Amino acid sequence: MKYVMVTGPMGAGKSTFMRSLPKSRENFIVPESVPNMLLDHACKLNNLMLYEIDAPTATGKVWIDWVKAANIQIVVGNGLNGPDSHFIGLWNYLERNTPNTKKIILLNRTENIEPEWKNYGNTKIFCIGMGQIIDEETALASKNDIMAVVDYLNSNYE
Repeated sequence: MKYVMVTGPMGAGKSTFMRSLPKSRENFIVPESVPNMLLDHACKLNNLMLYEIDAPTATGKVWIDWVKAANIQIVVGNGLNGPDSHFIGLWNYLERNTPNTKKIILLNRTENIEPEWKNYGNTKIFCIGMGQIIDEETALASKNDIMAVVDYLNSNYE
């Protein structure tokens, strides 16, 4: 079983990504080495345990065990622009504290990778286009884009 932390700046699209995962989700199993915390949208999908932590929370000392528990970190950014200071600060924090953890970047709200995002070297980058927008609390991302990420995770990390 692999643990996948989904993080990013406030409003980047983490919850939209988590809500958009296929409905074959099961109950999340908390890893043994972390404090018991309430997690939004945490779920099991195949052999992946996905959980969401906002960037300000992830960089707090209380959550460091949760950050380190992840086998894979998905860092969500607003793809309409280049990386902002919030994304860069979070990325640098994750690199310092978990340098050996695999990372994936999800660029939300776009179908194109702006040149500024290419500064992240060999990191796998996905674009997640808009799907159905009902309101901010129930928006969904493009199903095809979400499935490309899920298929990549399943084939590379299961």
